[in-house]
Amino acid sequence: MSNGTSTSDESRDQDSRVLDSQNPQSQKETSEPEGDSGDGIKSQSRDEKDQEFEVDDPLFSQQKGIFRNKEMVRVGWVPDGDRIVGRDDYISTISSSLNDAVYGGAPNHISITGKTGTGKSLVSRYVTRRAVNASVNNVRMGHTYLDCSKSSTEVQVVSTIGQQLNNENIYDENEDVVKMPDTGLPKDKFYKRLWEILDHYDSVIIILDEVDLLKTDHVLMSLAKAVESNDTSCHIGIIAISNQINYFDELNPRTKSAFQTVELNFDPYNANQIQDILRGREDAFYNGVLSDDVIPLVAAFSAQEHGDARKAMRLFRTAGELANREGSDLVEEDHVRRSQDTLVKDRFRDFLQGTPTQMKATCLSIAAKSLYSRDDYIITGELYDAYQQITHAIDMDTIGIRRFRDILDEMQLSQVIETREVNMGKGGGRHNSHRLLHDPQVILDIVMEDTRFRDISKSSLKRFA
Repeated sequence: MSNGTSTSDESRDQDSRVLDSQNPQSQKETSEPEGDSGDGIKSQSRDEKDQEFEVDDPLFSQQKGIFRNKEMVRVGWVPDGDRIVGRDDYISTISSSLNDAVYGGAPNHISITGKTGTGKSLVSRYVTRRAVNASVNNVRMGHTYLDCSKSSTEVQVVSTIGQQLNNENIYDENEDVVKMPDTGLPKDKFYKRLWEILDHYDSVIIILDEVDLLKTDHVLMSLAKAVESNDTSCHIGIIAISNQINYFDELNPRTKSAFQTVELNFDPYNANQIQDILRGREDAFYNGVLSDDVIPLVAAFSAQEHGDARKAMRLFRTAGELANREGSDLVEEDHVRRSQDTLVKDRFRDFLQGTPTQMKATCLSIAAKSLYSRDDYIITGELYDAYQQITHAIDMDTIGIRRFRDILDEMQLSQVIETREVNMGKGGGRHNSHRLLHDPQVILDIVMEDTRFRDISKSSLKRFA
């Protein structure tokens, strides 16, 4: 069986249950919840994944020849420690912070920031699972993972945590099981039932991913002060994860006072680290199907996008899927390049199609400047000049420079551009300059799909730039 666990953001940790069946401490661990995603955990062995099945419908014939175990290259797959690259210091800090919980004591709370795809969730879940498996005899330790983009209200968070920890094994034989519904109770009743469930544990680790998407941070304060307020005797450790580096600094003062944390910021992966991550997943493919240039090329593309390992894994898998569809015996450089083009266009198409026309015009101005002026960074004034020429060319309303700057700020938050301040020298002053983080031709092609921009020729864009 491959090392690691295949899981979606809300999948059940079945691997730990397999361990529990052989472990006398099996009653003390609570697994993560079972979700409805296709990335759910597969408990079968490698041999079971390789076996052939007969399907009557030829539309769904089994594909073989490229993937040995595709789950290993899905974004939600949680590997064992040998496959986690460049995160040893973070693993050490998190494990030290959770150490007391293994012995039934109070763990430290942890706040983790960093860009998407830097391993924040993966490392947190990996260390937490090891902590639960390591907990000593007679210590009942639980853990749970919550994606706050799916459960964002206070009641949803409390209800979901309660449901995930409400394992029938925590109750004595003659004890009534606490009922934790999704809705239908006052907020204080939800909390009361959560405290009753938590009282069956000595310690619990709660991972709150995308915590900045919570509609209120009051739940952080309530969980952090639970023991102090005599709500429960269970020691609660919170691992709160956010992509926004300033989120924890901007918490409500009362919440910040209660939620004292060990702070971590995850750095992006570099190209070499991404290569190591991908080589740790090579056995997702059959031996010999990956040409030598596939992994270095995937890593290079991904490192250019701020070291996002999730995007690297998605590209790695998509290239294999493309080779599979075409009946190729090898995954080659061409499959990677075509998959990259498709993923980038799809990502920007999704982003741009839902944006106002003014943002599309702004995107077109920076794409044109990047493509035809060959400048890496373009100051705001030069971009605004190009933008004005574009809006005049299609008889479109022209916004003022202040609103134009606001749109550039939105594009920076969406990681479409990177902005930095530059000094133009004596008499030139300081200005913001902007660099497009993605292929300008891709953005140009997608914006041109909008009928309002189709009348602008490439020669006109060159002139505007």
